[in-house]
Amino acid sequence: MRLFAVYGNSNTGKTTLITNLIKALKDEGKKVAYLKLTKHKGPFDVEGKDTQRARNNGADKIALVHDKGVVLWDYTKKPHLADFIRRNFLSFDFVLIEGNAELAVTRIKCISKEEEKDSDKLVLYYCSFADVKDTLHPERDFARILSIVKERSVPLLPHLDCAECGFPKCKEFLHNYLDGRVKMRDCKVLYENAVVVRVNGRRIEMKSFVQNFIGSTILGALSSLRGFEKAGTVDIKIDVNALLSLKEEE
Repeated sequence: MRLFAVYGNSNTGKTTLITNLIKALKDEGKKVAYLKLTKHKGPFDVEGKDTQRARNNGADKIALVHDKGVVLWDYTKKPHLADFIRRNFLSFDFVLIEGNAELAVTRIKCISKEEEKDSDKLVLYYCSFADVKDTLHPERDFARILSIVKERSVPLLPHLDCAECGFPKCKEFLHNYLDGRVKMRDCKVLYENAVVVRVNGRRIEMKSFVQNFIGSTILGALSSLRGFEKAGTVDIKIDVNALLSLKEEE
């Protein structure tokens, strides 16, 4: 799963851009989710509005997050956005977020005038239908925008702000990642807990490349099984003695 955000004021073209991105990624065979952040009280899913437009362009799953809850279409206490994405969207190739998400995630900002540019270090490019200097046009430059989303979207960071990586917040880590000063594997929480092996209750410590090798091998084998989804966690228990006995009988 990879994340990318598009945000901006009303009538700047952000919904047009993001629904076109959904269609283009779907046409490439990707599984795409659409997550809408809003402060409006409703009604929701009205014909011609953002969620319907995302649905019409093929979004596989739609969520609308507002100050009072989450619509799937159900109301609940608003969770931390990273936790919500982790619980609901891990099986998707891309999660496109419309709104100024308080997440460590790369983004494009849609603007209608120069004054709407800001100091957000996670904004890769500005996008505008208006004649604003140094911006991308949502239609004329769409191929380039799609390429940016596919190449510069990022995995979901833990959002624990644990400082184990040497930076106080996950956003600071991502700033440095985008500048090439760190790699994703430098996120201790993300990579040190990706694959956990315990033998008779004792955890076996592994470097990130060993975790990647073991995890990729297991996922490759499981991917052929009916009902398996690349989401959440996988628990595998191996009885070594029983396995060795089976191998002796071969």
